[in-house]
Amino acid sequence: MDNKLNNMINEFIKTSGAKNIDELNEQLQMFMQQYNDGEIQYENTPLDDAYELLEKAENAKTKAQALRYAKKAYQTCSDCFDAIIFQVTLEENQQARTKLLDEGLENEKKRLEKAGYFHKENIGRFYGLFETRPYIRGLEVKIQILVVEGKIKQARQVCQEVLRLNTNDNLGVRYYLLAIAAYLEDESALLKVYKKYPEENLETLLPFLIFYYKQSNDKKAIEYLQRINKANPYLITFFDQGLEEEEDALDGSYSRGKPSEVLMYMERYAFLLLSAPGIVDYILEHKPTEKSAD
Repeated sequence: MDNKLNNMINEFIKTSGAKNIDELNEQLQMFMQQYNDGEIQYENTPLDDAYELLEKAENAKTKAQALRYAKKAYQTCSDCFDAIIFQVTLEENQQARTKLLDEGLENEKKRLEKAGYFHKENIGRFYGLFETRPYIRGLEVKIQILVVEGKIKQARQVCQEVLRLNTNDNLGVRYYLLAIAAYLEDESALLKVYKKYPEENLETLLPFLIFYYKQSNDKKAIEYLQRINKANPYLITFFDQGLEEEEDALDGSYSRGKPSEVLMYMERYAFLLLSAPGIVDYILEHKPTEKSAD
């Protein structure tokens, strides 16, 4: 949902006069039909203008042009924190990128605190609120940068803050937290995250395999290798003979249980894999046979 539509819906709800949820839903359906037909008049706010400039930045043909639009978007309305995040993704200088994001996050947090979004009733559902969603995205970018810079414990702190603010974890920060726990060889942290978010996929299971490999616990490591093989058999294929991305995979996307998930993991969590140099040989040596995998 874009900023303009969010504003329009909020205003509609305030003035709808609906007596119950069913009546409100019925009115919302009529509203959306009118919106899609272009029948609703609306005057842009400065934030709307900023997001329109940001859309131009995202569709720009050159990096220089994209950067100009993004800077203009933030100048137009400093509430458009997404414009800062976009600039950060374009910045190649490590120090400049970190400074831009840190200052942006600090200013955005102060703005949200002043507006009352850090009140108790909002903690835990930040991504569910349109106004606080960009802040969570900014923290996710911060995690990615810290991991690349090797600042793993700092990344863990930011992960914990994201999950405090956004319990549902729409962006999958828990997977970074699992990888970090395995990197730091912290079994209690691994189990704590898994207990809260129990899943059987590559991002959840591979940290356990690497952790138990580091502990020389073959029984547990092989158990997790077998579970991984059921969740995504392409991991072993990747190490054994290599993989090619699926032809229908979209840029930056991946599918659970598919080659794209493995390729994503190799890129996103390289810091964990590099912390266990012998893991590839170990996986190939202990790869499940058809009998043991059943």
